[in-house]
Amino acid sequence: MTGQVVLVTGASSGFGRLIAETLARRGHRVFAGLREVRGRNEKAAASLEGAGLQVVELDVTDQDSADRAVAAVVRAAGRLDVVVNNAGGIFVGPVESFTAAEAQRQFDVNVLGALRVNRAALPHLREQGSGALIQIGSVAARVTVPFSGLYAASKAALAALTEAWHDELAPFGVESIILDPASYPTNIGVNATMPADHERMAPYGTAFGGYVAAITGHAGQTPADAREVSDAVVRLVETPNGERPRRTVVAPDAQHRAVAAFNRAADAAAAAVTAEMGVAAFTAAR
Repeated sequence: MTGQVVLVTGASSGFGRLIAETLARRGHRVFAGLREVRGRNEKAAASLEGAGLQVVELDVTDQDSADRAVAAVVRAAGRLDVVVNNAGGIFVGPVESFTAAEAQRQFDVNVLGALRVNRAALPHLREQGSGALIQIGSVAARVTVPFSGLYAASKAALAALTEAWHDELAPFGVESIILDPASYPTNIGVNATMPADHERMAPYGTAFGGYVAAITGHAGQTPADAREVSDAVVRLVETPNGERPRRTVVAPDAQHRAVAAFNRAADAAAAAVTAEMGVAAFTAAR
């Protein structure tokens, strides 16, 4: 399906910008959502507009901002077909060293950000009787590695919300799906947030340093192209409504096989549990 009206959040850089620009080149009408379009993201906004995209001010940590952005899209295009919830960040470090306030910040963007944007979009999608919510998750939601606990927990929460939306929205003709990429070279790692409590961080210093060296060295040995993710999103956008897979994994072969097997097992478990609870009739096809 071409000519879709798509809102992409977190479109100033990284996956979001790649996704937005790739969709625009494919002939879709793309609205790039980003914060501070007249401030620190002014250059990014101008560049996106120069590439033929429409920019909307969107701070996913603010419900009023999400409401205004979605209203602007619908007012300009007359409809909204797909929301790509890409906005996110990563907090890196031992879980003990993060305060509850820092954890709230991680969840405020990665989880509640999608909740706010989807809450703004869903009345329009339900009224249309069609549309899709595409969440950008992570394989970390399935496999948690040390020193990324907050990030993994936020992506697991996003995955759980996606599952609930998937079942609850199916009767309205609206799809909720998630794309789980592995680690790719984008600015998310460069912009990672470290714990502010250096005293709590100190006992983990040697292990954390070794972890960073190991993961950086491995990434250098197996370079990946972030366009694999944007291309996968394009395929999902262009898949006819009702035919999109609930989960898509974009990762190197070994990771892909492992996470795909995990997903199949989770689907079987969900079928068994919902059947035993007597609520299988309320779940959509998996």
